[in-house]
Amino acid sequence: MMPATCPPPAVSTGLGLSSGVRDVDTSTPWAKAFAEEVSHLRSRGVSYQDSAIFLRGLVKNQKLKFTDITNDPAKFFLAHRLLASLAPAHGPGFWIRFTVQFNLFAGTVVALGGSEHLARLERMQKNGELGCFCLTEQLAGVNSGLVVNTTAKYDQKTKKFIIHSPTKGSRKNWISQGLTAEWAVVVADLSVDGVRRGPHAFLVRMRDYVGGLTRGVTTGDMGEKTTGRDLDNAWVAFTNFEVPREALLDRYALRVSQITTL
Repeated sequence: MMPATCPPPAVSTGLGLSSGVRDVDTSTPWAKAFAEEVSHLRSRGVSYQDSAIFLRGLVKNQKLKFTDITNDPAKFFLAHRLLASLAPAHGPGFWIRFTVQFNLFAGTVVALGGSEHLARLERMQKNGELGCFCLTEQLAGVNSGLVVNTTAKYDQKTKKFIIHSPTKGSRKNWISQGLTAEWAVVVADLSVDGVRRGPHAFLVRMRDYVGGLTRGVTTGDMGEKTTGRDLDNAWVAFTNFEVPREALLDRYALRVSQITTL
C-alpha cells in the first residue's frame, strides 16, 4: 500500500502567491535560515556525488525534519517553495533529489512504518544518510506501481524476507539517488508460504557504512542525460537479497506478527 497524496497547505512565497485559507510567513527566522542554507546550492559543473554531499548536509542539520511532513506540514511545504524558487537557475537535478529524499523515501516510511521504523528514520537523519525509492521497473512502462515483478518471499526458517529480481525487466529502473543512497524503500510482491499477498514496501539498507553495496544488491548508471546531470539515476537489481523481517513497513499491511504465525 502506498501513501495517499494530499494538497500542500497554503504558503505565502513573498511573490504574491498563496492558496487555501491561510498563509505562511516567509520572513520567520526558520524560513530565512532555510533559504540561506539552500542559497549555497550549485549545479553547474557539479558531480552527482557532490550534489549528494550537499543534501547530506541539509539532512543532517535537521532544519527540516523527515517527520515534518506530518508534524509540521506548513513548514514542510514552505521548504519546497523556497527550494523551488532556485529551480529555474539550477535545473531539475537537486529539486528531484530533495523530493525523492524527503517525500518519496522518508515520506513513505513516515506514512507506512511503525514506531521502530520512525526511530530508524530519526537515526538516519542524525547521520546524514540518504535514501531512494525503488518502485518503477523496466517493463512497467507507464504502469509504474501497477506492475511489480520484484518478489519478496518470507523464509520461515531464517525469519527473513528474500527480495529478488527474477528477470532483467523486473529491475528497478531510473531510481533517483540510486548510486549514492545508503537506504531504499523497495516495493516488492510479497509471498508467504506460496500465497501471494500483493505489493508491499520494505525499508532496506543497500550500502554499508563505507559505501559498498550490500550483498545481493547490484546497481548501474542509467547513462548520460541532457539535463539534471547533478542527479544520479540508477537501475537496481536484487539477487536473493536477505532482509530482516522488521524491514516490512507494516502499519497498514500484513503485520510481521501475522506472518510469523501463518
